[in-house]
Amino acid sequence: MDLSVIIPCYNEEPHLRESTRILSAVLDKTRYEYEIVFVDDCSTDHTRDVIETLCHEPNKCRYIFHEANKGRGGAFKTGFRESSGRIVGFIDIDLEVGAHYVPELVRLIDEENYDVATGYRHYLLRQTKSLLRTFLSNCYRLTCKLLLNFGVDDSETGCKFFKRATASEAVLGSAQDGWFWDTEVMARAALGNLRVKELPVLFLRRFEKQSTVKIFRDSWDYLVALARFRGQVGLGLIDRSPIYWSAVGYDLVMRIIWGSRHRKILREAAQLIPAGASVSEVCCGTGTLYRKYLRERDITYLGMDNNGHFIMALKQLGIASKLHDLRNDEIDPADYVVICASFYHFAEEQEDVLRRMRAAARTAVIICEPVKNYSHTLIGPFGKLANWLTKPGSGSYQYRFTPESFQKFSDKFGASEFVMEPGDAVATAVFKGTRKEQG
Repeated sequence: MDLSVIIPCYNEEPHLRESTRILSAVLDKTRYEYEIVFVDDCSTDHTRDVIETLCHEPNKCRYIFHEANKGRGGAFKTGFRESSGRIVGFIDIDLEVGAHYVPELVRLIDEENYDVATGYRHYLLRQTKSLLRTFLSNCYRLTCKLLLNFGVDDSETGCKFFKRATASEAVLGSAQDGWFWDTEVMARAALGNLRVKELPVLFLRRFEKQSTVKIFRDSWDYLVALARFRGQVGLGLIDRSPIYWSAVGYDLVMRIIWGSRHRKILREAAQLIPAGASVSEVCCGTGTLYRKYLRERDITYLGMDNNGHFIMALKQLGIASKLHDLRNDEIDPADYVVICASFYHFAEEQEDVLRRMRAAARTAVIICEPVKNYSHTLIGPFGKLANWLTKPGSGSYQYRFTPESFQKFSDKFGASEFVMEPGDAVATAVFKGTRKEQG
Protein backbone atom coordinates (compact mmCIF):
# COMPACT_ATOMS: atom_id res chain seq x y z
CA MET A 1 0.00 0.00 0.00
CA ASP A 2 1.41 3.40 -0.99
CA LEU A 3 -0.78 5.58 1.17
CA SER A 4 -2.94 5.22 4.27
CA VAL A 5 -5.15 8.21 5.10
CA ILE A 6 -6.40 8.03 8.67
CA ILE A 7 -9.61 9.91 9.49
CA PRO A 8 -9.96 10.54 13.25
CA CYS A 9 -13.68 11.03 13.89
CA TYR A 10 -15.67 12.59 16.71
CA ASN A 11 -19.24 13.69 15.94
CA GLU A 12 -18.62 14.22 12.22
CA GLU A 13 -22.06 13.08 11.00
CA PRO A 14 -23.21 16.26 9.19
CA HIS A 15 -20.30 16.45 6.72
CA LEU A 16 -18.73 12.98 6.82
CA ARG A 17 -20.31 11.48 3.71
CA GLU A 18 -19.72 14.46 1.43
CA SER A 19 -16.17 15.07 2.69
CA THR A 20 -15.28 11.41 2.14
CA ARG A 21 -16.62 11.63 -1.40
CA ILE A 22 -14.42 14.69 -2.08
CA LEU A 23 -11.34 13.05 -0.53
CA SER A 24 -11.84 9.83 -2.47
CA ALA A 25 -12.27 11.75 -5.73
CA VAL A 26 -8.96 13.54 -5.12
CA LEU A 27 -7.09 10.34 -4.26
CA ASP A 28 -8.57 8.45 -7.23
CA LYS A 29 -6.82 10.90 -9.56
CA THR A 30 -3.39 10.07 -8.15
CA ARG A 31 -1.16 7.12 -9.03
CA TYR A 32 -1.08 5.93 -5.43
CA GLU A 33 -2.62 2.70 -4.15
CA TYR A 34 -4.44 4.00 -1.09
CA GLU A 35 -6.77 3.17 1.77
CA ILE A 36 -8.95 5.37 3.97
CA VAL A 37 -9.17 4.24 7.58
CA PHE A 38 -11.83 5.80 9.81
CA VAL A 39 -11.07 5.73 13.54
CA ASP A 40 -14.13 6.76 15.50
CA ASP A 41 -13.28 8.09 18.94
CA CYS A 42 -16.62 7.34 20.66
CA SER A 43 -18.86 9.77 18.81
CA THR A 44 -22.19 10.56 20.47
CA ASP A 45 -24.12 11.22 17.25
CA HIS A 46 -24.65 8.89 14.27
CA THR A 47 -21.08 9.09 12.97
CA ARG A 48 -20.57 5.33 13.36
CA ASP A 49 -23.69 4.56 11.33
CA VAL A 50 -22.42 6.76 8.51
CA ILE A 51 -18.98 5.12 8.65
CA GLU A 52 -20.45 1.62 8.46
CA THR A 53 -22.52 2.65 5.46
CA LEU A 54 -19.53 4.18 3.70
CA CYS A 55 -17.40 1.09 4.31
CA HIS A 56 -20.05 -1.29 3.02
CA GLU A 57 -20.01 0.44 -0.35
CA PRO A 58 -17.47 -0.70 -2.98
CA ASN A 59 -14.52 1.54 -2.10
CA LYS A 60 -11.17 1.60 -0.30
CA CYS A 61 -12.51 2.42 3.14
CA ARG A 62 -12.44 0.50 6.42
CA TYR A 63 -12.98 1.43 10.03
CA ILE A 64 -11.87 0.99 13.65
CA PHE A 65 -14.11 1.90 16.57
CA HIS A 66 -12.56 2.95 19.88
CA GLU A 67 -14.17 1.63 23.05
CA ALA A 68 -12.96 4.67 25.01
CA ASN A 69 -12.32 8.25 23.94
CA LYS A 70 -8.59 8.92 23.44
CA GLY A 71 -8.39 12.18 21.53
CA ARG A 72 -7.19 13.01 18.02
CA GLY A 73 -3.62 11.91 18.66
CA GLY A 74 -4.76 8.60 20.11
CA ALA A 75 -7.11 8.00 17.20
CA PHE A 76 -4.37 8.68 14.65
CA LYS A 77 -1.91 6.42 16.47
CA THR A 78 -4.47 3.61 16.39
CA GLY A 79 -4.88 4.07 12.64
CA PHE A 80 -1.11 4.32 12.15
CA ARG A 81 -0.54 0.99 13.90
CA GLU A 82 -3.36 -0.79 12.07
CA SER A 83 -2.65 0.52 8.57
CA SER A 84 -0.10 -0.61 6.00
CA GLY A 85 0.79 2.42 3.87
CA ARG A 86 4.44 3.36 3.50
CA ILE A 87 3.16 6.95 3.79
CA VAL A 88 0.59 7.53 6.52
CA GLY A 89 -1.22 10.72 7.38
CA PHE A 90 -4.45 12.27 8.50
CA ILE A 91 -6.70 15.12 7.54
CA ASP A 92 -9.51 16.64 9.59
CA ILE A 93 -12.59 15.41 7.75
CA ASP A 94 -14.41 18.74 8.02
CA LEU A 95 -11.92 19.68 5.25
CA GLU A 96 -11.29 23.18 6.59
CA VAL A 97 -7.92 22.40 5.01
CA GLY A 98 -8.92 21.12 1.58
CA ALA A 99 -8.41 17.56 0.38
CA HIS A 100 -6.68 18.88 -2.75
CA TYR A 101 -3.54 19.53 -0.65
CA VAL A 102 -3.10 15.83 0.15
CA PRO A 103 -1.41 14.74 -3.13
CA GLU A 104 1.22 17.49 -2.82
CA LEU A 105 1.94 16.61 0.83
CA VAL A 106 2.36 12.98 -0.19
CA ARG A 107 4.57 13.94 -3.13
CA LEU A 108 6.92 15.87 -0.84
CA ILE A 109 7.57 12.66 1.05
CA ASP A 110 7.54 10.30 -1.92
CA GLU A 111 9.61 12.31 -4.39
CA GLU A 112 11.54 14.89 -2.35
CA ASN A 113 12.41 12.52 0.49
CA TYR A 114 10.94 14.49 3.38
CA ASP A 115 10.04 12.46 6.44
CA VAL A 116 7.11 14.66 7.48
CA ALA A 117 4.93 16.98 5.39
CA THR A 118 2.37 19.24 7.04
CA GLY A 119 0.29 22.29 6.29
CA TYR A 120 1.02 25.84 7.39
CA ARG A 121 -2.38 27.53 7.69
CA HIS A 122 -3.21 30.90 6.15
CA TYR A 123 -6.54 32.58 6.92
CA LEU A 124 -8.83 34.82 4.91
CA LEU A 125 -9.32 38.11 6.75
CA ARG A 126 -13.09 37.93 6.32
CA GLN A 127 -13.12 34.58 8.12
CA THR A 128 -11.50 35.81 11.34
CA LYS A 129 -14.86 36.29 13.05
CA SER A 130 -13.71 34.57 16.21
CA LEU A 131 -11.10 37.14 17.19
CA LEU A 132 -10.47 35.48 20.56
CA ARG A 133 -9.82 32.09 18.98
CA THR A 134 -7.57 33.62 16.32
CA PHE A 135 -5.69 35.61 18.97
CA LEU A 136 -5.17 32.56 21.20
CA SER A 137 -4.07 30.46 18.25
CA ASN A 138 -1.42 33.01 17.30
CA CYS A 139 -0.34 33.32 20.94
CA TYR A 140 0.13 29.57 21.09
CA ARG A 141 2.26 29.60 17.95
CA LEU A 142 4.44 32.32 19.49
CA THR A 143 4.68 30.45 22.80
CA CYS A 144 5.80 27.28 21.04
CA LYS A 145 8.41 29.25 19.12
CA LEU A 146 9.77 30.81 22.32
CA LEU A 147 9.68 27.70 24.53
CA LEU A 148 10.41 24.93 22.01
CA ASN A 149 11.80 26.66 18.91
CA PHE A 150 11.86 23.44 16.89
CA GLY A 151 11.58 25.14 13.52
CA VAL A 152 7.92 24.39 12.70
CA ASP A 153 5.71 27.47 12.38
CA ASP A 154 2.29 25.81 12.65
CA SER A 155 2.36 22.55 14.60
CA GLU A 156 -1.42 22.32 15.05
CA THR A 157 -2.55 21.96 11.45
CA GLY A 158 -5.08 19.13 11.05
CA CYS A 159 -3.29 17.75 8.00
CA LYS A 160 -0.03 15.84 8.49
CA PHE A 161 1.69 13.02 6.60
CA PHE A 162 4.59 10.80 7.68
CA LYS A 163 7.03 8.38 6.09
CA ARG A 164 6.42 5.19 8.04
CA ALA A 165 10.00 3.90 7.73
CA THR A 166 11.54 6.94 9.46
CA ALA A 167 8.77 8.65 11.44
CA SER A 168 7.20 5.73 13.32
CA GLU A 169 9.18 6.45 16.49
CA ALA A 170 8.09 10.08 16.57
CA VAL A 171 4.44 9.20 15.92
CA LEU A 172 4.04 6.24 18.26
CA GLY A 173 6.57 7.45 20.84
CA SER A 174 4.56 10.59 21.59
CA ALA A 175 3.09 10.37 25.07
CA GLN A 176 0.11 12.66 24.47
CA ASP A 177 -3.13 11.46 22.86
CA GLY A 178 -5.17 14.68 22.99
CA TRP A 179 -4.79 17.98 21.19
CA PHE A 180 -1.21 18.54 22.40
CA TRP A 181 -0.15 15.46 20.41
CA ASP A 182 0.17 17.66 17.31
CA THR A 183 2.79 19.83 18.99
CA GLU A 184 4.59 16.88 20.54
CA VAL A 185 4.87 14.83 17.35
CA MET A 186 6.25 17.77 15.36
CA ALA A 187 8.77 18.56 18.11
CA ARG A 188 9.85 14.92 18.31
CA ALA A 189 10.22 14.80 14.54
CA ALA A 190 12.50 17.84 14.58
CA LEU A 191 14.47 16.57 17.59
CA GLY A 192 14.78 13.17 15.90
CA ASN A 193 16.61 14.70 12.92
CA LEU A 194 13.69 14.08 10.55
CA ARG A 195 13.26 16.27 7.49
CA VAL A 196 10.08 18.33 7.92
CA LYS A 197 8.38 20.40 5.22
CA GLU A 198 5.54 22.87 5.76
CA LEU A 199 3.27 23.51 2.78
CA PRO A 200 1.24 26.75 2.79
CA VAL A 201 -2.47 25.86 2.89
CA LEU A 202 -5.62 27.96 2.96
CA PHE A 203 -7.78 27.41 6.02
CA LEU A 204 -11.49 27.92 5.38
CA ARG A 205 -13.41 27.80 8.62
CA ARG A 206 -16.82 26.06 8.60
CA PHE A 207 -18.88 28.23 10.89
CA GLU A 208 -21.85 25.83 10.80
CA LYS A 209 -19.72 23.18 12.53
CA GLN A 210 -19.69 23.26 16.30
CA SER A 211 -16.10 23.15 17.52
CA THR A 212 -15.13 20.62 20.19
CA VAL A 213 -12.41 22.98 21.45
CA LYS A 214 -13.04 24.51 24.89
CA ILE A 215 -10.95 27.63 24.52
CA PHE A 216 -9.94 28.44 28.10
CA ARG A 217 -9.79 24.88 29.43
CA ASP A 218 -7.88 23.58 26.43
CA SER A 219 -5.53 26.58 26.44
CA TRP A 220 -4.62 25.88 30.06
CA ASP A 221 -4.18 22.16 29.32
CA TYR A 222 -1.91 23.06 26.40
CA LEU A 223 0.32 25.22 28.60
CA VAL A 224 0.57 22.53 31.30
CA ALA A 225 1.42 19.88 28.71
CA LEU A 226 3.93 22.23 27.08
CA ALA A 227 5.75 22.81 30.37
CA ARG A 228 5.83 19.07 31.11
CA PHE A 229 7.04 18.25 27.61
CA ARG A 230 9.94 20.72 27.88
CA GLY A 231 11.30 18.67 30.75
CA GLN A 232 10.92 15.43 28.80
CA VAL A 233 13.02 16.65 25.87
CA GLY A 234 15.87 18.25 27.78
CA LEU A 235 14.55 21.81 27.80
CA GLY A 236 13.88 22.01 31.53
CA LEU A 237 15.83 24.33 33.81
CA ILE A 238 15.27 23.02 37.32
CA ASP A 239 17.15 19.72 37.09
CA ARG A 240 20.44 21.04 35.68
CA SER A 241 23.07 23.68 36.37
CA PRO A 242 22.66 27.06 34.61
CA ILE A 243 25.47 26.43 32.12
CA TYR A 244 23.19 23.87 30.42
CA TRP A 245 20.29 26.32 30.00
CA SER A 246 21.41 27.62 26.61
CA ALA A 247 23.96 26.90 23.91
CA VAL A 248 25.38 30.43 24.11
CA GLY A 249 25.84 30.24 27.88
CA TYR A 250 27.44 26.81 27.65
CA ASP A 251 29.98 27.90 25.04
CA LEU A 252 30.86 31.00 27.07
CA VAL A 253 31.44 29.06 30.29
CA MET A 254 33.47 26.39 28.48
CA ARG A 255 35.66 29.11 27.01
CA ILE A 256 36.20 30.79 30.38
CA ILE A 257 36.63 27.75 32.63
CA TRP A 258 38.17 25.15 30.33
CA GLY A 259 39.95 27.40 27.88
CA SER A 260 42.80 25.67 26.07
CA ARG A 261 42.08 22.37 27.80
CA HIS A 262 38.72 22.02 26.07
CA ARG A 263 40.24 22.93 22.70
CA LYS A 264 42.96 20.33 23.24
CA ILE A 265 40.37 17.60 23.89
CA LEU A 266 38.56 18.42 20.67
CA ARG A 267 41.74 18.73 18.60
CA GLU A 268 43.00 15.36 19.76
CA ALA A 269 39.74 13.70 18.83
CA ALA A 270 39.65 15.44 15.44
CA GLN A 271 43.21 14.39 14.59
CA LEU A 272 42.18 10.73 14.78
CA ILE A 273 39.38 11.12 12.22
CA PRO A 274 40.35 11.04 8.51
CA ALA A 275 38.73 13.23 5.89
CA GLY A 276 35.65 11.72 4.29
CA ALA A 277 34.70 9.63 7.33
CA SER A 278 31.30 9.53 9.00
CA VAL A 279 31.05 10.55 12.67
CA SER A 280 28.38 10.08 15.33
CA GLU A 281 29.25 12.28 18.29
CA VAL A 282 27.35 11.35 21.45
CA CYS A 283 26.94 13.97 24.20
CA CYS A 284 27.92 16.43 21.47
CA GLY A 285 27.05 19.58 23.43
CA THR A 286 26.94 22.50 21.03
CA GLY A 287 28.77 20.60 18.28
CA THR A 288 32.08 22.44 18.68
CA LEU A 289 34.04 19.39 17.48
CA TYR A 290 32.30 19.60 14.13
CA ARG A 291 31.98 23.37 13.90
CA LYS A 292 35.64 24.11 14.67
CA TYR A 293 37.56 21.04 13.55
CA LEU A 294 35.60 18.76 11.19
CA ARG A 295 33.32 20.92 9.04
CA GLU A 296 35.92 21.67 6.36
CA ARG A 297 37.07 18.06 5.99
CA ASP A 298 34.16 16.45 4.10
CA ILE A 299 32.95 14.71 7.26
CA THR A 300 29.44 13.26 7.45
CA TYR A 301 28.42 14.28 10.95
CA LEU A 302 25.56 13.62 13.35
CA GLY A 303 25.51 15.23 16.80
CA MET A 304 23.51 13.55 19.57
CA ASP A 305 22.73 14.98 23.00
CA ASN A 306 20.00 14.80 25.66
CA ASN A 307 19.89 18.59 25.96
CA GLY A 308 17.15 20.00 23.77
CA HIS A 309 18.62 23.53 23.94
CA PHE A 310 21.79 22.31 22.24
CA ILE A 311 19.97 20.29 19.59
CA MET A 312 17.72 23.20 18.63
CA ALA A 313 20.75 25.48 18.38
CA LEU A 314 22.53 23.01 16.10
CA LYS A 315 19.47 22.72 13.88
CA GLN A 316 19.38 26.49 13.47
CA LEU A 317 22.96 26.24 12.21
CA GLY A 318 21.94 23.54 9.73
CA ILE A 319 23.96 20.84 11.51
CA ALA A 320 22.49 17.32 11.59
CA SER A 321 21.57 16.53 15.19
CA LYS A 322 19.06 14.61 17.26
CA LEU A 323 17.86 14.31 20.84
CA HIS A 324 19.49 11.21 22.29
CA ASP A 325 19.82 9.46 25.64
CA LEU A 326 23.08 7.52 25.55
CA ARG A 327 21.89 5.17 28.27
CA ASN A 328 18.80 3.98 26.45
CA ASP A 329 18.71 5.04 22.80
CA GLU A 330 20.26 3.28 19.84
CA ILE A 331 23.39 5.00 18.54
CA ASP A 332 23.36 5.85 14.84
CA PRO A 333 26.04 3.82 13.01
CA ALA A 334 29.11 5.64 11.72
CA ASP A 335 32.77 5.02 10.95
CA TYR A 336 33.72 6.75 14.20
CA VAL A 337 31.67 7.14 17.38
CA VAL A 338 33.10 9.94 19.50
CA ILE A 339 32.56 11.31 23.00
CA CYS A 340 34.51 14.28 24.35
CA ALA A 341 34.74 15.33 28.01
CA SER A 342 31.49 13.58 28.98
CA PHE A 343 32.24 9.90 29.51
CA TYR A 344 32.56 10.44 33.26
CA HIS A 345 28.78 10.94 33.37
CA PHE A 346 28.49 7.19 32.68
CA ALA A 347 30.86 5.97 35.36
CA GLU A 348 28.33 3.48 36.71
CA GLU A 349 27.63 1.93 33.29
CA GLN A 350 31.02 2.22 31.60
CA GLU A 351 31.01 -1.31 30.21
CA ASP A 352 27.51 -1.21 28.73
CA VAL A 353 27.91 2.26 27.20
CA LEU A 354 31.26 1.38 25.67
CA ARG A 355 29.88 -1.88 24.29
CA ARG A 356 27.01 -0.08 22.56
CA MET A 357 29.31 2.62 21.21
CA ARG A 358 31.62 -0.04 19.73
CA ALA A 359 28.63 -1.86 18.23
CA ALA A 360 27.72 1.34 16.34
CA ALA A 361 31.28 2.09 15.15
CA ARG A 362 32.55 0.55 11.93
CA THR A 363 36.13 1.69 12.55
CA ALA A 364 36.69 3.02 16.07
CA VAL A 365 35.34 4.59 19.24
CA ILE A 366 37.25 7.69 20.40
CA ILE A 367 36.96 8.80 24.03
CA CYS A 368 38.75 12.02 25.03
CA GLU A 369 38.52 12.88 28.74
CA PRO A 370 39.92 15.46 31.12
CA VAL A 371 41.90 13.66 33.82
CA LYS A 372 42.68 16.70 35.96
CA ASN A 373 39.62 18.62 37.12
CA TYR A 374 38.78 21.66 39.21
CA SER A 375 36.58 19.54 41.45
CA HIS A 376 39.73 17.59 42.38
CA THR A 377 42.05 20.55 42.85
CA LEU A 378 39.86 23.28 44.37
CA ILE A 379 39.34 23.25 48.13
CA GLY A 380 36.04 22.99 50.03
CA PRO A 381 32.99 24.78 48.64
CA PHE A 382 34.82 25.88 45.49
CA GLY A 383 35.41 22.27 44.50
CA LYS A 384 31.77 21.42 45.21
CA LEU A 385 30.64 24.39 43.12
CA ALA A 386 32.87 23.32 40.22
CA ASN A 387 31.36 19.84 40.52
CA TRP A 388 27.75 21.05 40.60
CA LEU A 389 28.26 23.27 37.57
CA THR A 390 28.68 20.12 35.48
CA LYS A 391 25.26 18.71 36.45
CA PRO A 392 23.69 18.03 33.01
CA GLY A 393 20.17 17.08 34.07
CA SER A 394 20.59 13.31 34.04
CA GLY A 395 23.26 10.85 35.07
CA SER A 396 26.24 11.11 37.36
CA TYR A 397 28.12 14.37 37.71
CA GLN A 398 30.20 13.79 40.85
CA TYR A 399 32.65 11.20 39.54
CA ARG A 400 35.81 12.32 37.72
CA PHE A 401 38.55 10.39 35.98
CA THR A 402 42.13 10.65 37.18
CA PRO A 403 45.10 9.67 35.02
CA GLU A 404 45.25 6.37 36.89
CA SER A 405 41.56 5.53 36.70
CA PHE A 406 41.30 6.39 33.00
CA GLN A 407 44.37 4.28 32.24
CA LYS A 408 42.84 1.42 34.22
CA PHE A 409 39.55 1.74 32.33
CA SER A 410 41.36 1.72 28.98
CA ASP A 411 43.43 -1.35 29.87
CA LYS A 412 40.44 -3.24 31.24
CA PHE A 413 38.43 -2.95 28.04
CA GLY A 414 41.28 -3.38 25.59
CA ALA A 415 41.92 0.05 24.09
CA SER A 416 43.82 -0.27 20.82
CA GLU A 417 45.46 3.09 21.47
CA PHE A 418 46.00 5.21 24.58
CA VAL A 419 47.46 8.73 24.51
CA MET A 420 48.39 10.74 27.59
CA GLU A 421 51.50 12.85 27.87
CA PRO A 422 53.19 12.97 31.32
CA GLY A 423 51.57 15.69 33.40
CA ASP A 424 48.90 16.34 30.77
CA ALA A 425 45.32 17.13 31.81
CA VAL A 426 43.78 15.26 28.86
CA ALA A 427 43.82 11.59 27.86
CA THR A 428 42.49 9.77 24.80
CA ALA A 429 41.49 6.12 24.47
CA VAL A 430 40.64 4.46 21.14
CA PHE A 431 38.71 1.19 20.88
CA LYS A 432 38.13 -0.81 17.73
CA GLY A 433 34.60 -0.73 16.36
CA THR A 434 32.70 -4.00 16.13
CA ARG A 435 29.90 -3.08 13.71
CA LYS A 436 29.54 -5.31 10.69
CA GLU A 437 27.28 -3.95 7.97
CA GLN A 438 24.74 -6.38 6.55
CA GLY A 439 25.22 -7.44 2.95
